[in-house]
Formats: sequence, C-alpha cells, structure tokens
Amino acid sequence: MALCDGRLERFIRDAHWNELNALPPVRRAVRKFALSLEHLTLEVRQDDEIAGWFRFDGEDCPCRPFDDEAIDEKTRAVMDAPERFGSRANVDRGHTLVDYGEILRVGLRGCEEKLDHALMETPRDEHLLAMKASLEAVRAFTRRMADSLAEKMTAASAGDRPRLVRMRDMLLRVPYEPARTFYEAVQSVWIIHFLLPLSDNAWYSISLGRFDRYMLPYYEEALRSGVDEAEIRRVLHHFWLLLNAYADGACLLNVGPDYNALSRLLIACQKDFALPAPILGARVSDETTQSDWDALVDERLFAMGQPTFYGEASCVRALIEKGVPEKEARGFSNNSCMGIGLPGREFNSMWGLVFMVSAAVETALNEGRLLSGEMLVSGIGAAYSLEEAFGNVERCAAQLIGIGLEAYEARAEYSERVEPNPFISLLTKSCIDRRCDRISGADYHNVTVECMGLADAADALCAVDRLVFQSGQFTLSQLSEAVRADFEGYEALRRALLACPKFGRDEAAAPYAVRLAGILQRLIRAHDHGNRRYSPSLHTLDANVGYGACWGAGYDGRLSGAPFAKNAGISNAARSADPTAMALASSALPQYAFYGGQPLDVSFSPDTVRMHAQEIEALIRIYLERGGLQFQVNALSGATLRAAVAHPETYSGLVVRIGGFSTCFRNLSPASQRELIERVEREGNA
Repeated sequence: MALCDGRLERFIRDAHWNELNALPPVRRAVRKFALSLEHLTLEVRQDDEIAGWFRFDGEDCPCRPFDDEAIDEKTRAVMDAPERFGSRANVDRGHTLVDYGEILRVGLRGCEEKLDHALMETPRDEHLLAMKASLEAVRAFTRRMADSLAEKMTAASAGDRPRLVRMRDMLLRVPYEPARTFYEAVQSVWIIHFLLPLSDNAWYSISLGRFDRYMLPYYEEALRSGVDEAEIRRVLHHFWLLLNAYADGACLLNVGPDYNALSRLLIACQKDFALPAPILGARVSDETTQSDWDALVDERLFAMGQPTFYGEASCVRALIEKGVPEKEARGFSNNSCMGIGLPGREFNSMWGLVFMVSAAVETALNEGRLLSGEMLVSGIGAAYSLEEAFGNVERCAAQLIGIGLEAYEARAEYSERVEPNPFISLLTKSCIDRRCDRISGADYHNVTVECMGLADAADALCAVDRLVFQSGQFTLSQLSEAVRADFEGYEALRRALLACPKFGRDEAAAPYAVRLAGILQRLIRAHDHGNRRYSPSLHTLDANVGYGACWGAGYDGRLSGAPFAKNAGISNAARSADPTAMALASSALPQYAFYGGQPLDVSFSPDTVRMHAQEIEALIRIYLERGGLQFQVNALSGATLRAAVAHPETYSGLVVRIGGFSTCFRNLSPASQRELIERVEREGNA
C-alpha cells in the first residue's frame, strides 16, 4: 500500500495534537517522526527477500495546524506576492539525495559517533538532541520490525523459516551497522529510502544516487560467495516492487558513465521488470561503449519513457558553473526532477520559484503593466526598438524575480522555523558541525527557479521585432489589443504572429531565446548568498499545462489557456516530425548556466526506435555533446494514446514519462493527456 498520500502525517497530527502542539518545533518534528514509525505495521509476503511492506491502518483525518504554524498577514502578503504575476514561490521538500554509499560503509552508527562527539561540546543543543532522538526512533522501529518477524517465525514452515530468519537478522543490524552482504546492503538502502520521505511528508523524487557504483562491491561479494545471478535478480525485483509501490514514479537510479557488470544487470532488469519506478538514469560520455549504447537505445525501455540520458561532461560543467569544485562536481548524482546534485550535501527546493517569463515580456511591452491593466513595474517607458524592448525585459524581470525570491526567503525562514527535519539533517553533511537544520546547514541550498514559458516569450519578442520594429506592419498597441482580446476579431493578425519564426523550428528565432535565457540566468544567479544557490531551470514537468491554463494569450500567437512550451523544448505549435532542429536549438541555450536542470522531451514511434536506433543514438549524442543536460524519451503513438483515453480500462498499464517522473497515462489529468497527445502527433507519431 502506498504511503505517499499524507494520511499518516494527518493522523499523527490529529491523534497527538495536544502533546505535539505543546512542543517546540525541533522536538515536535522528531516526536512526529517517532510516532509515525510506531504506527506502522510490517506485512510479510510469501516471496519477500527483504523486509519492506510497511502498512498504516489508521483513519484519514483533516490536517490540524499547530498554533505556531500561523502566518501573520504581512508575511503572508510577501509569500503570496508572486501570484500577482502568475508565479509562485514554495519551499519544496522531497528530491532528497543522501550518500547511500557512506551509509552502507559506516552505518548510522558512524553518524551517531560524530553526533556524540558534538554533544560532548554542546550537550544541550536542541538540534543535536533531536538528531540523536531520530536515530533512537529508527533503531526502535527496526527492532520492532525484527520482533514482528520473530513472531511470524514460530508459525512458519521449515522451508520458509530461513528466509524469515535472514530478514530478522538484517533488521537487527542495518541500517545502524555497516552492511556486509548484498542482502544487507539492499535492506539498508530500502530502510533509509523509505524513512526519508516519511520524515519529510514528501514522497517524491527520492533519488537512489549512483546505485551501480556503491552496490558493486556487495554484488561482487555475493557472486564470489556463491549467490547466483538469478537470486540477485529476485532480490532486485522485490526491491523494485517496493520502490514502485511507495514512490511516485520519480525515483531515479543512476547508471554509468563507467558501466560495469552491475550496471548492465540493472539495465536488463529494468527491461524485464517494466515498472514505472525506479527510473533509469543513464549517464553517457565519450567513454560509453557501443554495446552499452545498444542496450540503452531499446524499444522496451523507450516504451516506458526510459532511460533518461544525462550528458556527463555537460552536467559536470554546469556544477562547476554553479561554484562546485571540479573534483566534487565529478561525484555528482542526478535526481529524477532534473536535479544535478552532490549526495548528502544539499537541500533541494526543486520548485523554489516558478517564474512566469511572459509576465516580464508583457510588462516590458506595456510600460510596466500587465495586459489586465495592473501596474507591476514602475519607470518602464515605451519600447520603440528591439534593444529598448530587451532593456525593458531585463528591468521588469529583475524586479519581478526579486519579488519572487523575497517570497521564497520568507517561506524558507518559516519552513526552517516550524518544519525542521532532524533525521535528514543528520544525514546531510555539515549539519552536525553547524548544529542546525539542513535548510541552513547544508553546504548547498539549491533553490530551483523554473523559467516557465521561456520559449513562448522568446517567440513573442521575435514576432514583435519582425512585425513592429522591422516591418512596421502593426503597431505595438495593435498587438497588445489583439492579445488582450485573445485574438477574437484579430484572426489575420494572429496568423501573422504564427507565421513569424519560431524557436526550434526556424534558425532565425534562436538568438531571441538565447539572449532572453542569458538575461534570466544572470538575474537569478545574482541573488546567491550564504549556502543559497538560486539555480535557473527550464524544468516544467507537466506544469506547463496548468500554468498555461491560468495565463492569457501571448504575442507569439498563443491562445489564452494553451500550454506553454515543455521543459527545454519548443512550443507545440513549432514541433514537427524532425526533432533535429529542436535539439540543435535547445542545445544552443546556455544550459550550463541553467544548472537547476532541464530535459529535452522527444517522442519516437515504436517502429522508429526499432528500425532507427543508430540515428536516435546519434541525435542524443549530438544534443549532449553540444551542452544539453538531459534527453528524455518516449516511444508512443497518438493512436495508442487516443485509444487509452477512450478505453482506460484496457490501457491501465500504459506508462509514460513526464519530464521528471513516470506514471500510468490514466493518472494524468485530461488536459495533460491532451497536451501529450498533441506533442506526440506533431512529432509525426500518429
């Protein structure tokens, strides 16, 4: 049973409200964590290889806020200010990436030893004491689960008893002690992976990091000790089933770029298991062999929207641009929501600010006002040339981004004060030394700033330049009036806008997007301070649909409510059956400076993947070699997707990849389904 619906959190708040409300936030956080673990039951199934089916049987409850979680009106106004221009700030939890390799080597005991040393110096520090209590809660939890297995052993058959004994003995050791065997290593990773989102009440995108690297010694030891590969596959299959049941389809497992025997086994398992989670993240470089490419460019994987291809060199370059020393950058891992991170050293707020780029363009072209008439930016004059328009865009974007990041800072201060996480802070390097929560204590607090609708905004500037500044075919006032009216009565003008060059379709449009991207990344990064890294990004998942639905028409000819361009790609209006132009255009953007991450989404028909694997490989190679960070695939046909809309019961297992997560197609909203179908069909996959 999946626990990613928040029911356990709401139950604990309601059932223990008086006790928890009386505690200061740090002590409350660890008490909630302990109570949550106490309310879980271990379910043991017939073919389990590791213990992991944790069940919650409590009732659903309304969410009861604690007294100190109230927000005063002044602070609330700061937090909500970006919504005036279609943007939103949020301290986004989840997306956690701990150092599993270190945990396997030293166990939680290693963390406790460092913690005890710090407590000798400051024995009353509330953060250190809460971290200590979180460790005690984990040990109590695993001991209780071991006792549960011991009870089941008394009634077990002789043939089943050894399996239960092994699971019990593992729970008595890991994750507190270092892992010794392949079984213990998988059990330890699963316990930690399960506890991370439970402690945060954020069940999404908990990356497994470089699984094929840190698990390799245990895999090799298992083979030496006589464990055959079929048994290892059984353990991995059980692990996959657990990940898929508890995750949200955004749990990434890295393989490569130095592929080994375990990497290749994991790729084969991914094809055989055919589950939405975990997602396979394939890191590729000049050293990736042809046989590994052949294994990755595969119809069975593409049919699940996998793997996600990451350019090793471009990801390292992006981290160096962020300020990470090169040696540390080379040890990065990916998470599924396009993050490029350092295991155990970061707090990732992957949706820290969604910035509506079209708001900067609208205000720039209308003397500081939105087309709704609301004044947002003062001191903006009329634009009579492209240079003046870009100057206005920069001034408007600077003010609006400033408002957005001020909102984020207010939310971060509030989040750290009322929602600390002692358990994950314990596993985040530097937090023990700094004696604080990971929001302040992590080496890097990454605030991803999603530049929503950048391609659409760039197309708008291109159209204004062509039709107003260059040809004089229309005045800026005429364009603004048509956009305000959603082009009703202005059909000819809209056709003229749509006929202008478009990013990813026409080479002439690329300079507008590149220049706009350069302005935005520079303005965003200027706000870095302390451990904060404001990380520009073009990551949208399927939020391009929702944000587009809430925004008016655009100067590019886009109608009100239509989706914005997805991720690092181009508008749906510009998509075509040949993805090469889109790949070349997107890789021309300064992606190294957009280290918040972004994929390029390309759909291929199943026949194309089967018959043209070499050409697809070449396209991926070119995109990543030119600086692209992430290439995301699907092997779909419009006919299949339309059939899945008409007969969802027949296609209940149809898995699609949505930029940062995989999910069953039936789980998407109708609007997201329509947007995906339109993209797939425009790419020639009818």
